[in-house]
Formats: sequence, structure tokens, C-alpha cells
Amino acid sequence: MSKIEFNPRKRRHIDYLHTIIMELHNEIFNAAFFLVQYNNNVDSKQLRKEIRIKIELYKKYSRRLKILEL
Repeated sequence: MSKIEFNPRKRRHIDYLHTIIMELHNEIFNAAFFLVQYNNNVDSKQLRKEIRIKIELYKKYSRRLKILEL
């Protein structure tokens, strides 16, 4: 048994990070699909900036999750 099982607060935090990461993943995928699908009809600079920000957040939360799961 790992220490995570005995610490419900840490377990909830890990579950929360999993949820955030999955939401960011879906948002990145949908935004990229929208950008490719409707390339000429959208403000591509703003959308690309949002995608970059979401990717950075995704990386940040993934690193935190890896550290917590050790």
C-alpha cells in the first residue's frame, strides 16, 4: 500500500489534478481542431495564443501530478 491511500487530502488533490489535466487536454484538442477546420474564418493569432497557454498549463499540472504520485 502506498502513502497516498492513507492520506485522503493528497488523494483528493491528485484526483483534482487528473480532472484539470483531462479538461485541458480536451480544450486543447477542440481548439486545435477548430483552428484547422475553420482556418480562414477565425482570429488565428488569439486562438494560437490560447492554445499555447493551455499547453503550458497542461505541462505544469502534469509535472505536479508526477511529483505527487511518487
